[in-house]
Amino acid sequence: MAKKYSYEIKQDIYRDAWNWWNGCNRISHGINWKERVSSKIVEKISGKDEKEAFKFLIPYLRKKYIDEKDIIKDYKSYIESEFKQKFERSCEKLVRVMSKPLYRNDFTIYLTTFPRGPYNKNDGSMWFYINWHEAIRGFLHELCHFQFIHYWRENSSSPVSKLTDKEFEYLKESLTIILDEDFMPLIKAPDKGYPIYQEFRKKLRACWKEKKDFEELVKFGVESVPKYL
Repeated sequence: MAKKYSYEIKQDIYRDAWNWWNGCNRISHGINWKERVSSKIVEKISGKDEKEAFKFLIPYLRKKYIDEKDIIKDYKSYIESEFKQKFERSCEKLVRVMSKPLYRNDFTIYLTTFPRGPYNKNDGSMWFYINWHEAIRGFLHELCHFQFIHYWRENSSSPVSKLTDKEFEYLKESLTIILDEDFMPLIKAPDKGYPIYQEFRKKLRACWKEKKDFEELVKFGVESVPKYL
């Protein structure tokens, strides 16, 4: 039987370079990403425009890929194994939990050597750092974001569309608490989220345990989020 959902795992040096450059030139979710890598590299790309940064990054990454080829190969094998076993079931599970069909059926995973996992909802892509495990949990975390953006944020009849950007980001990142218990054993450990959202996540978790209804969770989250900003 043909599979309903598909994925592709890629190593793209330009996508990786973009993650390095972008990550070292912004702070998001309370994290200063450039503090997680060597200051010698940061000084080459922080404060630079993309074109200038890439002049350094592309040769740097080509050498890095040679030096770390075994690490990259092993990580890709790990992801392929995890996705082969759990990808289809994970997609179906999220459909049931969020009560919405997936907004798209094909996804792309880009391997990255920078410790940050951005995503692009428009083309269904996400970046996986080669030293991060729990690949399926990472995929579900981003897919939860994609679904929430598509069905709630971009829906003009939803109160989520009226939230400020800051309120929306706070709610979006906190709603991944739905993965913590309901997706075991597809995932092995809870989705912890970023430190700045922990108090809000506790409130959402209590609501989720009581109602087990994503629409109700969103409603509660929209009403509650201003109190945490």
